[in-house]
Formats: sequence, structure tokens, C-alpha cells
Amino acid sequence: MTRRVSQDALGRLHDLAVFVRANEDLRADLKELVALAASVTDAAACSIMLLSDGERDAPRLKLWCSTEELPTSAWNDAPGQGDSIAGRVLARGASLLITDIRSSELAPLARRLDTLGDSFICTPIAIGKQAIGVMNLSSRLGSPAFDASDQKLADIVATLIAKFIQVERLQTLIRSRVAHMTLAREEKAVVARLTDGTVPPARVAKLLAKSFFRDLAAAGFEAGQIIDAASEIIELVSNDIRRYKRHAERRTR
Repeated sequence: MTRRVSQDALGRLHDLAVFVRANEDLRADLKELVALAASVTDAAACSIMLLSDGERDAPRLKLWCSTEELPTSAWNDAPGQGDSIAGRVLARGASLLITDIRSSELAPLARRLDTLGDSFICTPIAIGKQAIGVMNLSSRLGSPAFDASDQKLADIVATLIAKFIQVERLQTLIRSRVAHMTLAREEKAVVARLTDGTVPPARVAKLLAKSFFRDLAAAGFEAGQIIDAASEIIELVSNDIRRYKRHAERRTR
């Protein structure tokens, strides 16, 4: 039994495009984003992994969002290029369609084979020629295997998600006055990389932290005073985390 691109699938693809274009804060609606992405190919599960702050010659992927409730270990894991199917797809820079993951040579790298179907798609999320992550799709139990048309749809979905991530990262810089001052001092080549969305946010944050330190030092603040400022930032972050945990606990009661 084969699969074809249906009008329903094209309609869901349109819904995803509208959602990405109209939503100004998709980070607050990640569940809906991955659910729409999964619906385009009628996948049982969809997850998105983005490059974290690994070295350029050894990039690491981190889970960004998923339709499934996954264990903490999945969110803490940071596979390299050869450690997972996603890592291998990231290295090759092209999407991968596996019609039967159980009989594939990549079966040892697959997860949750007991609850998902046999078919799997992993496609890069890229800005220009630079891959910044991957999207994983798993078929439903008992459903026909994914085919080439599903793979093409997945590639289109990944392109839409890449555009969102690019805009979302640029908006993060726009909201930061520290970023404005940092970008004004940097060379054009550095600014281009920071604003095209290909640099992981963790690396951008480190650059802004260095800029903040240089500004404080140039203004005459002593080492101990700069440490106090850093400690205050850590305390503010800790307070935010505590507030988030309390809010999450109230929602689950």
C-alpha cells in the first residue's frame, strides 16, 4: 500500500505556513508547531533538534521540541554526528527516508520502536547552506510506510521551520540593547553571521557576555564588582526558574 500527497496534506501544510507566518512568539506554542509539522505527513511523532554550543568541528544536537512526553535523559542528551540518526543526517546535509527502521542497519540507533511505526524520516533544518538542526518524523503503527512524497513534504516543513527559527533568533537580538551595542562594534562579517540565524543562541549569549564584561571593565569597575554583577544575573535566572517550576506544578494539579 503506497501513500500519495493528498489535498488534506497540502491543506495541513498551508495551515503550518500560516501558523509560522502569523505567530509572533512560536516559542510559546512549540507543541502546536510540532503537532502541525507531524500532521502534514500524518506522522505519529515529530521532534526537532537544533545545534547547541558544541565546537564547530564537533557540533552537538539538543532536543528543542517534541510531540511526545519524553524522559529527562532525552532532553539532556547531546549526540554528535556519528552518535545518532539525526547526527548522521546533519553531517550529510540531506534528508533520509527509512521505510523499515527495524530491518535497517541504523536500527541500533533508533528509539521507541515499541510504540511507533516502522517508517522514519529525518531531514535537515537549514538556513541557506548551513544546517542548524534536524526534524524527525515517525510513522504510525499499522500505517503505510513513508514514501518519497512524504519525504518531499518533510523537506518543505523543515524549510518553513528554518525560516521561523531565523526570524526568532533575529528578534532575540533586536530586543537586546546589549546586542545592539555589540553588533555596532563588530566587523561586518561577524554581524552577518550573528544576524542570519545560523549561530546557536548559546554562542551569541557568550559573545554578549564578553561584550558586557569589556564594557564594565572599560568603565572602571573592579573585578569584584564585575563578579557581583554576574552573581546578580545568576540570582535573577534562578528566581525565574523557580517561578517557572511553581507555575508548572500548579498547572499539573
